[in-house]
Amino acid sequence: GRIGHAYLFTGPRGIGKTTTARILAKALNCADGPTSGPCQTCDSCRQIGMGTHLDVLEIDGASNRGIDEIRELRESARYATASGRYKIIIIDEVHMLTKEAFNALLKILEEPPDYVVFVFATTEPRRVPATITSRCQRFDFRRIPVPAMSGYIREEASREGITIEDDALRMICRASGGSMRDALSLMDQLVSFSGTEISSESVAGLLGLVEIDRIASLASAILEGQGGEALEILDAAIDAGYDVEELSTSLLEFLRNVLLRASGAREVGTRGMSESEEHLVAEAAEGVGDLEALNVLRIMTAASTEVRFSTLPRVVMEGAVLAAARLAESFSIQEVPSSPGTCESGKKPPRSKKRKNLPVNEESDTGAEQRTSEEDERQDAAGSVDTAEEQPSEQLSQTAPEPEAAEDREGQTDSGGKRRTQLVLDLLDAVGYDNNRPGQ
Repeated sequence: GRIGHAYLFTGPRGIGKTTTARILAKALNCADGPTSGPCQTCDSCRQIGMGTHLDVLEIDGASNRGIDEIRELRESARYATASGRYKIIIIDEVHMLTKEAFNALLKILEEPPDYVVFVFATTEPRRVPATITSRCQRFDFRRIPVPAMSGYIREEASREGITIEDDALRMICRASGGSMRDALSLMDQLVSFSGTEISSESVAGLLGLVEIDRIASLASAILEGQGGEALEILDAAIDAGYDVEELSTSLLEFLRNVLLRASGAREVGTRGMSESEEHLVAEAAEGVGDLEALNVLRIMTAASTEVRFSTLPRVVMEGAVLAAARLAESFSIQEVPSSPGTCESGKKPPRSKKRKNLPVNEESDTGAEQRTSEEDERQDAAGSVDTAEEQPSEQLSQTAPEPEAAEDREGQTDSGGKRRTQLVLDLLDAVGYDNNRPGQ
């Protein structure tokens, strides 16, 4: 019972934004309306369905994007309805309007007549000015899930006497990208191509899709580190006429399922797959760690982007396949040392007992490290300072730490700056410095 004066429908292409706008127009102008279930039989519903209703204006924003068209629209909106209850103005691809056109549209959105309802549809809501969006009720449309789309297509196909295999139906839904319009267009093309019996082979041949068995073999060879075998499979696929970009896309989808399987997210990885695909993914993921699958996926993802813009996509793809296959011969992240000073056992290697020509300041820092107790540092404070002053720099440079002291310091992480600060504090303590004494 609450009707807004402006609606904004956003989402990917072919998922029903404009169709929903027409249904909303029927719901508002139906003879039984406003109602959530238009009768579809009254004159108003039938005229809206045929696009001949005088009070429902549908405008393409891509071809009527100027300020003059919007001014005409604004003037026509001021007149009362011809026969319906509401005047519904549907603007498709509204993001294509110019800045001036949006400014002209803004005035009527601020103070619209009670009988006018605007419905805007767009695939790029970010390009719609915030001043327009803030005056609309926004509804975000999502991609249609594969099970819902496949069920609808199967039902419509059975009505027309068309039989379609399960694998072929899944391939159509995936190729559509969640767009029902694209899926129905593919179905029309397939019926013209192969008649009333649609198989997975006919879908793969028409859409140029790569067989799942070939992709599974390529992915398994890469994950097993068989670079030569992987290159042979890739070469055979290219010679068979498959596009390099399509090969890369199909391989990425398969590797993504392998990664999900290896990481334990089986429910997510098997969603929308047939039993044969699940079996192939399980075989490829057997004995493969999630980190290894992730590294391979990263390499192939970077290569997929480069393939699209390279003048030699085959060379790029072959190099990426070989690099990904060689990962099996490289060390894994668990074998990387935890810090530059650690070895394979996880402990730092023992320091060398011989030190040659160390600078005076560095060796002084080392001498400060060797003090192990506060009592030793403060014995005969004045004598300690004198001894430090009289000791020649050459003797300091040749002083080496005892092996036991070096072993005790293993694992110590104090920085050089902290050691120098501690040395200065020790020297000040030795001469009896008191920072609380005035004038010190």
